[in-house]
Amino acid sequence: MFSILGLLIFLLPFCLSSATASEPYSLSSFFFLVVFLAFAVLWILSRGFPVKKFRPVKYPLLLTLLFLVIAATCCPAAQLKNPEEIGKYFIGLLLFMITASLSRGEKDQLASAVVLSAFCISLLSAFQYFFGFDLLADYLKETNLHDPYVMEKIVQRRVFFPFPEPAILGGYLAMVLPLAFNLKRGKLFVIPLAFALLLTRSLGALFSLAIVFTVLFIFGDHAPKKKVLIPLMLGAIVGFVFYIRMNNPEFHLLPAFSLGERLEYWRGAWKIIQTHLWIGTGLGSFDLPGRSYYAHNIFLQIWAEAGIAGVFSFFWLIASILKNGWKNLQGSPEKKRQVGLFAGACVFLIHNLVDFTFFLPAVSLIWWVMMGLIFSPEEQKEK
Repeated sequence: MFSILGLLIFLLPFCLSSATASEPYSLSSFFFLVVFLAFAVLWILSRGFPVKKFRPVKYPLLLTLLFLVIAATCCPAAQLKNPEEIGKYFIGLLLFMITASLSRGEKDQLASAVVLSAFCISLLSAFQYFFGFDLLADYLKETNLHDPYVMEKIVQRRVFFPFPEPAILGGYLAMVLPLAFNLKRGKLFVIPLAFALLLTRSLGALFSLAIVFTVLFIFGDHAPKKKVLIPLMLGAIVGFVFYIRMNNPEFHLLPAFSLGERLEYWRGAWKIIQTHLWIGTGLGSFDLPGRSYYAHNIFLQIWAEAGIAGVFSFFWLIASILKNGWKNLQGSPEKKRQVGLFAGACVFLIHNLVDFTFFLPAVSLIWWVMMGLIFSPEEQKEK
């Protein structure tokens, strides 16, 4: 059973990577989620469900489930527009609970599966950069197709495969990189992952990673030189990517334009929040006409969709999980792995202050897996 779980986690970003705002589920992704749910039921029936292990997070977990159900079914503005939205949250929480209940050895193997999957995706991204764009350009030329959006992607040469956007791929790679960096068997994968991340030229992902790595090196047990050199090097990389992005003749591709758009998304989200402060508009109902299906901020969008009680319970749950992982970090035999998981989870949260990968299952479900690997039940520690 555990081998099947590892295989499903490995395949997850591949099978769900095509999801977009307008088409959140393809036939293949829907089939994959159904298979996973069937597997989860078999897992619980065969291995049981250790409820006692979740005592440290039982109240925020129950409250989160309660307010998610309310936001999915009782909000008139939603009108059950996207009933599958509750499924995304439910599967994420289910993944968290399954992975949290694993033994230490099983968690180590599952962490390796997450890194190996990201490594394979980084190879696909490198292939796209060196060969894929040219092959796509030749195909368009042979078939006399002219799609401005696709042509823009070819000219930019910002890798995104197998995801639909460079920022999504960047957020995914930035989340897994700290884990690979701190995993014994993940060191070999750091360079390919970092190279693919640079090819995305995603400033949000790079900046999030730079913040977390800077904190790790400044407050960690590292040599004084590293505490200075690493932050400077990361800052130089972000500055270099920013300089490259600034040398673009198209205004809508400049970082300043992206920042301006996000400010507009946040203003639009705040207007929705002011109108539906307490119960929200319902899960999956967020929509800024003519602009975006996402607020590009996890806090604002969950508040807009689930209300103030929903966003409070959700972040109480996240804070409780991270607090538990941090409390049990000292003296843990897998300290480096736990640090990598903790850092990756924080990179994801920081990135989602300016982006929307939390609402894409291909990335968010991997994050829920990492949150489950972080969580260390008190009963396990006592044993």
